[in-house]
Amino acid sequence: FSPLTGDLLGNTILPTNAINGSGWCIFVYNLAPETEENVLWQLFGPFGAVQSVKVIKDLQTNKCKGFGFVTMTNYDEAVVAIQSLNGYTLGNRVLQVSFKTNNTKSKTN
Repeated sequence: FSPLTGDLLGNTILPTNAINGSGWCIFVYNLAPETEENVLWQLFGPFGAVQSVKVIKDLQTNKCKGFGFVTMTNYDEAVVAIQSLNGYTLGNRVLQVSFKTNNTKSKTN
């Protein structure tokens, strides 16, 4: 038995915030209204493999609602990205970056 096997297979242990067992969803808050998805690619790309980015836009104005999501393949890279970018100043806004959770108040056991 090797404890590494679960990590290498990727699907053996499914974390609660993995999307379909294939990535780690990161919540990015306090984006400027003019933020485009390529900005998120540029911010997160240096930290590792980015599967997808999504800037949430207002359908009427087509402006960013102030938040978005980035899905990264590797947990360790996602952690480093969060630690590095949480509190990062983009334009005149300080970003809040964390793992996406299903509820606003996460409980740790």
